[in-house]
Amino acid sequence: MVPDPHAYDAHNSRVPMDHDKSDAVVREGSTYLSDPEAEQLCQTFADGLESGIGYSRILDILSRQSFNRKTIDRLREALLERGDVLAAAFARYGVLDPSARKLILVADEQGVLPETFSQLSVIYGKRYKRKREFVMAMVEPLILVALGVIVFGNLMGEGFVEMALSANVVEQITDIAIKSLIQSAILALVCGFLSYVWLNLPVDFAPRDLFARIWLRMPVVSEPGRLSALSLFCRYLQQSIAGGMTVYQGLELASEASNHPGILKSAPAAQRMIEDGHTLAEALYVIRALPAEVLENIDIGEASGRLDERLEYLADRFEQKSVEAFKTRMQAYSSLTRYAVIILVVVMVFMAVLKLDIGV
Repeated sequence: MVPDPHAYDAHNSRVPMDHDKSDAVVREGSTYLSDPEAEQLCQTFADGLESGIGYSRILDILSRQSFNRKTIDRLREALLERGDVLAAAFARYGVLDPSARKLILVADEQGVLPETFSQLSVIYGKRYKRKREFVMAMVEPLILVALGVIVFGNLMGEGFVEMALSANVVEQITDIAIKSLIQSAILALVCGFLSYVWLNLPVDFAPRDLFARIWLRMPVVSEPGRLSALSLFCRYLQQSIAGGMTVYQGLELASEASNHPGILKSAPAAQRMIEDGHTLAEALYVIRALPAEVLENIDIGEASGRLDERLEYLADRFEQKSVEAFKTRMQAYSSLTRYAVIILVVVMVFMAVLKLDIGV
């Protein structure tokens, strides 16, 4: 019997793994999932598949957890009634983001779905945790703005000295307090609404990805985001190769998942080098957005046959760096806000005194 030349993929081959064109799934809708919901979905599937239970029981568990009913019904229809494989069911209704769906497709073929879902759960969970920490870190600056700008501004705007010497000082202070309270409440409501929307953006949301790419181009302020993108790049590259993807395919998926403009721009050139027979480490040298630490560790990993271990180490390391950089930035922003409010208050007092002197 003549062996099938496409029965397997060479390590650096561009040829995709055999997917019958008839298996292509037409997307029938989009599924709204926030980061916490995506984390819950992935962790439940990871635990269920690890335990060996079927899709029906996993969906029942999600139902008992008060998970989104519409999503459960869609998955039940696709998996149990239509007989879709898991990746096809997710693709049909737009469950999770495109990079995660591609990773699930390969993991399903290679039989490593529990590990893949567990990693995806961690990724979604950490992303939500970073966003929540950012929102909480902005509470103090918001209070400073409310007290320093709104309250003090209203006091100075009404003529503090004249008010203090007037007969109805209590009434005027009460009016200023009510006015300041209303303005502060409006500011808090607006910021709270924006925070709620940002924390609950769907995982598959093109405008968010576009904004992230714009943000990552900004110097200094975007360092935590860039480090997080590098962590995602290494994490998805490790997961895709471990799941059975070729290096060519894994590089494409990892680039998309990182959403880093520098990596996305240079990834096609790196893929062409892989096509020409270069190793992954050699190909990645054309991606200038990757630091030397990534290139050196991948080179060592390929030479020693421990690429999976090196990529996992890099993903964890850059995640930790991202957390540290985020905390440093937030401390700096809080300090800058304090100083800015203090300077503004001093300027307002000076202007009030100057106005009083001119009046005299």
